[in-house]
Amino acid sequence: MKTELPNGPDWLAAEMPPGYRNRLEEMERLARDLEAMGRFGRLLHAVGPELRDAVFDAFLTLEFDAAPARNDIVVSLAPTRRLLIHVSASERPIKRRDAELAQVFQMLHEQGGDGDRVILVANPDPATRPADRARGIEADALDLLERLGVNFLASPILFALWSLSLQDRAHARSYVERLHEQDGGVFAAPALLSV
Repeated sequence: MKTELPNGPDWLAAEMPPGYRNRLEEMERLARDLEAMGRFGRLLHAVGPELRDAVFDAFLTLEFDAAPARNDIVVSLAPTRRLLIHVSASERPIKRRDAELAQVFQMLHEQGGDGDRVILVANPDPATRPADRARGIEADALDLLERLGVNFLASPILFALWSLSLQDRAHARSYVERLHEQDGGVFAAPALLSV
């Protein structure tokens, strides 16, 4: 990302004192950092393909081998353990009769193996601040997911994992391992991950 020089042509920086160039380079670095961080903000406000891209980027940033699979994401944790992730396109809490539940059942049936865990990621009510949102999945839909061994992950929790990874990547990765180990239901994040 190139920062525009204030009030002057491109050659102006070469004529200015050394501190000018240093400040300009620092502004460019900060702009790149803000742009990179902003991409992960989509985990808090996006749905559909934009959210799916942010989920994909988050797992790559956590240094997992992630690959798109049709409209879903496959994350390899080890040679025989994977997360099969379906990202909801809905802006409302998941209900028992929603297409998302049929899709995770299909993933489980057609793609799932012994070491796999199916994950449903959703970002319901994206216009509302994450701390003020409802759970994101209705009780009867959650009951079905629990019986299937499918985990529900609210995308703001993945945002919190990404944020944690900026200070302690190994710790953030350990929560992904816990996500795989959990046998169905809402992924309950510890207090430090509350958003």
